Amino acid sequence: MAAVFTIGYWPVPVDRGVHSLLRSILERLAAAGAPAWVDYAHLEFGANIVMFVPVGVLIALLLPRWEWWLVPIIGLALSLAIEFGQAMLLPERFATPLDVLANTAGATIGALVVTTLRLALRRRSNRR
Repeated sequence: MAAVFTIGYWPVPVDRGVHSLLRSILERLAAAGAPAWVDYAHLEFGANIVMFVPVGVLIALLLPRWEWWLVPIIGLALSLAIEFGQAMLLPERFATPLDVLANTAGATIGALVVTTLRLALRRRSNRR
């Protein structure tokens, strides 16, 4: 959680130091025949999803198993808090609805992973 808030409230875009490297890699991928959707916007969207998967896992592990459905709501609230803070406090950062969507999706994926593993372990222990 600390890493997510550190990244979310970093005063400048977190990719500032590697932006040109990322662009270069994406250009090379395009030249090698990568699909057109392999671009910076999709990379950033995917990174936001990946960043929130551990958040969803952690929250799901802290909640009773029957309350896993709260994780997307909590993920949404955390994401809105980060984006609101960026919009209000960090002039060099950009708060976007797509970030909220990606972060919420990541938290949801994390919750689904935990829920799936819990169900599998429960079925396995019931067979014994």
